[in-house]
Amino acid sequence: MHDIDAPMSEQSKNPQPGYAAHAYPLADLTRALPPLAAFQSFVAAAQLGSISKAADHLCRTQGAVSRQIQQLESHYRCAVFVRHASGLTLTAEGSELLTVAVSILTQLVQHADIHAKTASVVTLRVPSTFAIRWLLPRLADINDALPGTELRISTSADDTPDFTTPDVDAIVVRGTGQWAGMDAVPLFAEQLTPMCTSEIAASLGSPADLAHVTLLHPGQSREEWRCWLESVGAPHIDADRGLVFDTLELTLTAAAARHGVAIGDPRMARDRLRAGTLVTPFIDVAKNGLSYFVVYPSQRAAQSKIRALADVLSRLAQKD
Repeated sequence: MHDIDAPMSEQSKNPQPGYAAHAYPLADLTRALPPLAAFQSFVAAAQLGSISKAADHLCRTQGAVSRQIQQLESHYRCAVFVRHASGLTLTAEGSELLTVAVSILTQLVQHADIHAKTASVVTLRVPSTFAIRWLLPRLADINDALPGTELRISTSADDTPDFTTPDVDAIVVRGTGQWAGMDAVPLFAEQLTPMCTSEIAASLGSPADLAHVTLLHPGQSREEWRCWLESVGAPHIDADRGLVFDTLELTLTAAAARHGVAIGDPRMARDRLRAGTLVTPFIDVAKNGLSYFVVYPSQRAAQSKIRALADVLSRLAQKD
């Protein structure tokens, strides 16, 4: 009679059907291994022949990629590359490891693709004012262009394409379009013009009259007012005075409540301008060299859901 408290073998504890008798036991499958990111850095460096090119491709620093490859070399106790002036060459051990790493990463990617087909979700991060005033009015058209894909939207006031968190697929960013390792699909150039109530507008015969009203700023830099005043030849007006808000939406709301004169892109105030709660007291419009872009890491360009999202946003922006 068998003792029911007798220890079972590691292999026999596995409850999954089809568990092979020769497979590694759980203790081996869960022992310490280098992180997945280290294998990705290794594969990228091997295929591109350069630490710096791998870093650009992965949107990581060269130091991070070097450390991750060193993790592999330390774990396997061998060099995986011969480093020379013209780039990297795989060692014999590195060539063997590359075959294994590519095989494993391929299986993981294929599994992810199969899962994505059954549960396609794309997450877009956008500035809050852009979300309220430009994106939401076009949401039905966007969803119609993305059949079978669930669009998730989050907001941020940060104009940096930060993809350190894994839950963001693409970001709408206001900037110059130059971000290393990123694809940037242009939407439209930002335009700047003052906006206020009709009562305040009646007191503004020329830009010089802005010296007698409160300027409302959509950010700490106050660059928007400075840009517009210089473009109309009124740099003598102090662009640093007035009230500062952290979003354009709050700035426009303050302007509609007669707290002063806002500065921003009239696209973001279209509803208020049509309703008459805000007006543009001057015909002058300035461009500050910034535009709105859909931005995503270059290695994600192969993902159809991200390309489809960027395409529909670009198409709607061109119609605007």
